[in-house]
This record gives sequence, structure tokens and C-alpha cells, in this order.
Amino acid sequence: MKNDKHAPDKSGEELFSYYLAGDESAFEELVKLYEHDLALFINSIVGDMYETKHLLIDTFAQLAVGGRRYEGRSTLKTYLFTIGKNLALRYLKMRRREMHLSYDEVFEKLMCESETPDELLQREENKQRLQAAMNDLKPDYRKVMQLLYFEDMSYAEAGQALGKTVKQISDLSYRAKSSLKKKLKSEGFDNVE
Repeated sequence: MKNDKHAPDKSGEELFSYYLAGDESAFEELVKLYEHDLALFINSIVGDMYETKHLLIDTFAQLAVGGRRYEGRSTLKTYLFTIGKNLALRYLKMRRREMHLSYDEVFEKLMCESETPDELLQREENKQRLQAAMNDLKPDYRKVMQLLYFEDMSYAEAGQALGKTVKQISDLSYRAKSSLKKKLKSEGFDNVE
């Protein structure tokens, strides 16, 4: 940081206050100050360095965009690490939900432990077909499925996020599942419930 205009001993709180006052370079310094330790922390939760890099970027982005919510009740480092932890846990929950999305029969077939190379190839093709079926859903259906099953939101939370009532979310969810079931059956998944 020899050419940085802020002293190298500035705290995260000071750098963040400079950023909030309009100094973009202060945020860059803030990232440099915390990124290594935060990456190690996030990786200790998710155990995947590739995902850790994405979550690290998301953490700093959330701080940059929503930073005015930081009220100073904890250190900025604690606040930042809490954001990182929450994003990492949400990622793990989403990953678990992907493995257990309400089509258990499909995934049981896909997750056979004694796979031959042909079975492994078939599993990958099935996963791609499932993803394609999800992508073919109407945007409202896809959003509802994402919030309810991947983000693990309640109907009320999903309704708030989408500006809809609980009844509307319930109806959209039912239609989305029916549509996905129909698409999967047309793709050859016969035992979809």
C-alpha cells in the first residue's frame, strides 16, 4: 500500500467511513485488509475454494451495497464475517436442497453409489435435463421454485420478496411443480411425484 492515500494502519471502520463518504479507493483497501482472512473463514465453512471466491465477492458486494445498515454495534470485521457466514450457510443449504429437491425418485436414481461409466454419464445427462426443465419454466414459476426450494424461504418470505400474497405464492408453487413434473415426464422421467 505504498501509494495508497490512506495510512496503512487505518482500521476497517475508518476505511469504511471514507468509502461511505465517497472514496472508492478506501473500499479497495478494505478488501485488501480483510480478503485473505475472510476467504479462509468462508472456505472453512464450504470447503470449496471455487465457491469461496464467489462467496467472497458476494460478501464484499453486499457490504458495498448495503453498508449503510452497518451501525457500529460490532467491529466492521465481525459484521463482514457475519455476512460471509450467512452467505456460506445459505450456499450450503441451497446445495443440500438441490440434492433433495422434491423429486426424490429422480435423485435416488441419479445418486447410485456403484455407478458404471455409462451410469455416470446417464446421471450427468439427467441432471442437465432437469436443469433445462427448470430453465424452461415461466419466469414467475422459476423464481418461486428458487425461493422456496433453493433459498429455503417460507411462503410468506417468498411473497414478500416477490410482492405477492401467501395465497398467490401457494398457487404459483403448485403450478410450477405441476409444470416441472410435466416437463420431466416428457423428458422420460416416469416416476416423478
